[in-house]
Amino acid sequence: MHISDFVIPGLAVEQKNADDKNLSGFDKMNAKFVSDGINPVYYDDKSGYIFYDNNISLYTRVINTYDDLPDASTPGVKNAKGADISNLHLTDEKLLNMVIDDYTTMSNEQKSVFNKYKHNMDKMGCGIESLHKKGYTGYGTAALLDQKYCPHDIYKDKVKSTTDIGTNTDSYQEPSWHTAAMLSIMHKTAPDVEIIHYCCTDNDPKIQTNQFAQAINDIIKKNKTLPDDEKVRTIVIGYGFYPQDPNYKENLALCKRAIDEGIFICSNNIPELYGIEWSGADRDPKGDVNSPESYRLLVWQNEDAYKNIKKENLDTKFLYIPQQHLTIAHHDGKSIEYEGLEGGVCWSNSVGTLYNDFLSIKHDLKFLNNIWWKHIYNSQNKKA
Repeated sequence: MHISDFVIPGLAVEQKNADDKNLSGFDKMNAKFVSDGINPVYYDDKSGYIFYDNNISLYTRVINTYDDLPDASTPGVKNAKGADISNLHLTDEKLLNMVIDDYTTMSNEQKSVFNKYKHNMDKMGCGIESLHKKGYTGYGTAALLDQKYCPHDIYKDKVKSTTDIGTNTDSYQEPSWHTAAMLSIMHKTAPDVEIIHYCCTDNDPKIQTNQFAQAINDIIKKNKTLPDDEKVRTIVIGYGFYPQDPNYKENLALCKRAIDEGIFICSNNIPELYGIEWSGADRDPKGDVNSPESYRLLVWQNEDAYKNIKKENLDTKFLYIPQQHLTIAHHDGKSIEYEGLEGGVCWSNSVGTLYNDFLSIKHDLKFLNNIWWKHIYNSQNKKA
């Protein structure tokens, strides 16, 4: 849809009126964007979002009730990115369980609540920051296999290369919000680790998994010529290999070869590669993010999800990795967004760079079950 086709209240507002108290949050934000030379490029009349030329989107519709908010991809979660929620009366829990970004218009009361707990949301938690304070901020290099590279101020100084393996395919070529999120979590987990990135995204799963394999082979080859302190020690994959994928067994064998070469692979294949069951975890953003007592099941999970886990394996063969109530990089390249209950399993993969932190302590450390966080399932779910 062309710009001239937009029929949205506020787009024609004169800039001198942008501070009018009667204007909606959208009108004010749009007026500021236009005055800063940020222009709208597309309006999706189905979703109600207008998209700008710097990857920002604003929600144009008036929100009078909580139910008026658009749905996030996670069932039961609301998306407040780029939306004006300032006239809603929200409990702290509802506010903190939304998806929010720097372009969400909030009331002063909402801002006060959000800012009160933002320092918790910014932390990785689980004691990771205490490692950093002791100087254990990462050793070696980490590789991300994900979508198109998205530059961002948070991590730009640590990404030393990006390789687009999908150049000659139908790969999605726009800078990826998903990659921005992954890189920011990797960087927050191991702030001094340098990162190399591979764009392996393709709409065809057969091609995508081939690209993952190509990247892993390239990393194994490069490692043979690199000094120890520059070798890739961790590979984080945005997704992973699945039994229905072509060459599934061959690709798992490739991953195991990389492991034999001293590379930890953090992907959806942790159970097959390491014999460890795992899950993402939610956490209370108002609690102590370094305490196991703040962690809980994901919003869509219940105890049935764990009924097949052997109790004798819970202490040594179960990973419980945080992925919700966390701030991540926004794909505008400068700001952040906050994932209340929207964070996905891929965010857990990103925390794989914790292995690089452990390598700061002991450079020749091998991946062992007992170097990871102890699961907190028993402390939260006594009936398991």
